[in-house]
Amino acid sequence: MTRGYRWRVAAVVSLGLFMAILDNTIVSVTLPQMQKAFHTDFETITWVASAYFLAQAAVIPVVGYLSDRIGSKLVFLTALMLFTAGSALCALAPTKETLIIFRVFQGIGGGALLPIAFSIIFRIFPPTERGMANAVLGIPVMMAPAFGPTIGGYLSTSFSWNAIFSINIPIGIVALILAILMLPGRAADFENQGEAVGKSRFDILGLVLSMIGFTALVYGITEAGSKGWGDPTVLTFIVVGAVVLATFIVIELRVSDPVMDLRLFANYTFTISNIVVWIVAAVLFGSLFLLPLFFENIQGATALVAGELLISQGLAMGVGMALSGALYNRVGPRILAASGLALLVIGTYSLTQLDVNTSGVSLQVWLVLRGLGLGFTMPPLQTVALSAVSNRAMAKASSLVTVTRMVASAIGVAGLTTYLTQQGANYALNIQAAMQTGSLSHQFSNIGAACASASNQAILHACVAQHASTLGLNDTFLVVVIFCAASIVLALIVGRDPSLLALKEAKARGEDFVLEREPILTD
Repeated sequence: MTRGYRWRVAAVVSLGLFMAILDNTIVSVTLPQMQKAFHTDFETITWVASAYFLAQAAVIPVVGYLSDRIGSKLVFLTALMLFTAGSALCALAPTKETLIIFRVFQGIGGGALLPIAFSIIFRIFPPTERGMANAVLGIPVMMAPAFGPTIGGYLSTSFSWNAIFSINIPIGIVALILAILMLPGRAADFENQGEAVGKSRFDILGLVLSMIGFTALVYGITEAGSKGWGDPTVLTFIVVGAVVLATFIVIELRVSDPVMDLRLFANYTFTISNIVVWIVAAVLFGSLFLLPLFFENIQGATALVAGELLISQGLAMGVGMALSGALYNRVGPRILAASGLALLVIGTYSLTQLDVNTSGVSLQVWLVLRGLGLGFTMPPLQTVALSAVSNRAMAKASSLVTVTRMVASAIGVAGLTTYLTQQGANYALNIQAAMQTGSLSHQFSNIGAACASASNQAILHACVAQHASTLGLNDTFLVVVIFCAASIVLALIVGRDPSLLALKEAKARGEDFVLEREPILTD
C-alpha cells in the first residue's frame, strides 16, 4: 500500500466515525423539542439518547471478534449501512416508540464503527506512522462530542429535530461509496500474520454474555447519575452486569478464540496505558457536561450559546491532536501524555474558581489549555497501548480498549454527577442555615448580600441554589484536577513503544528501519 492510499483510507474511515460519535451528543439539545413534538414526558424522551448509548455498549465488545471472522471491511460497511439507514428511519419516525427503536439500529451501527475504525487504521499503517494516524482518527472521536450540542442546537433551531438525523443520510451515502471503493479487503487484515482467524469454535456463549453484561453494567452506572447509587433499579442492573461479566471473564480465559482477549492485560504497556486512559476518560469526559450545566442551568444560556462558548476547547483539541501526532515519533508517548495532563491540570484548576457571574469569554484561555491537554493526552496513550499488539490481535484489542473506556466514562459521569449533587445540596443547607442565624462566614458573605434582596421565598431559594450549585461545581472540578495530577505519575511510567525503540536502535546502527511484528502473547 502506498502512503497516499493509507491516508485516503484514514479520511474515509474518519468521515463515518465523525457522524457516529456526533450522534452521542447532538441529540441532547433537541430532546425538549422532541418531547413537545411527541407530546410525552421528558423521562420517556430521554430514551432516545439512552437507546443509542446502550446499543453501542452491547455491540462494541463483539466487533473485533466478528471482524476477525468475516473481515474488517465487511463489518465497517455493514455498520455504516446500519447507521445511515437508522438515521433515515429516525428522521421519519412517526411515534416516540418507533424513534427509540430506530435509535437502537442506529446505535448498533455507530457503536461498531469506533473499534473497527481504529483496527483498520492500525493494521494498514506501519508502526512509525501510527502516532500521526491515530491523532487524525482521534480528531472526530474527541471533537464530535464537543461540537455535537452546537450543531444540534443550530439544526434544531433553524429547521426541526428531524434535521439532526437527516444530515447523516447524504454524508453516510458518500462515506459508504468511498468505503466500498477504497477500503482494503479481508486479506489485508492478516497481512504478514499467517493464516486468518476463523476455524476455531464460535464463542457464542461469550458473545451473548458480553452483550448482556456490558449493557446492564453501563445502564446501571448511567442511571446512578440521576437516580442515585442506592436506587433499586440501579443496584439491580449493576449487580447483574457485574455477575454476568465475572462469568464472562472466567469463560473467556478458557476458550482458544475468545470474543475479547483478556490475556492482553498480561502485557505491561497495554495495561498501564489503559489504566491512564480509563482515569482520563472518567474524570475528563465525565467533566465535559459540567460547563454546559454551568452555562445553561446556572446562568440561563441556551444550549446553542453554551455550545458556542465551548467551541474553542474543541478546536484546541484538534490542534493538540495534530501536534501530538507529529511529535509522537520524536518525543514518545510518556512526555506527550504527561505534558497533556499538566495542561489539563492548569486549565481545569481555573474552573475551580467559578462564581455565578463568571463569563464564558473570561474562560476561553483556560478552555484552550484544556483542549490542548486532551489532544496531547489521549492519542499517544491509545497509540502506545496498541503498539504492543500484533495485527492479528488488533481488532479484539481495539474493542477491548473502546468498551473499557466507555465503562470508565459512564462511571465518571455518574460519579461526578453524584458528587456535584451532594456538594450542591450541602452548600445549600449551609448557606440557608448561615443566613437564618446571621453568622455568614467569609465564604458565604457575598452570597448573603446577593440573595438578601430576594422579594419572596421562591426567589431566595432559587438564588441560594444557584450559588450552591456553583460552589458544588468548583469542588467537582477540583476532583478532576486531583485525578489529572495523579495521572501524570502513571503517564511517566507507561511502557515504551517497541516500534520507536527499534527505530532509534536502527538509526544508531545506520540501518534502515524494519519492524517484524509479533503477537504480545502466543497461544
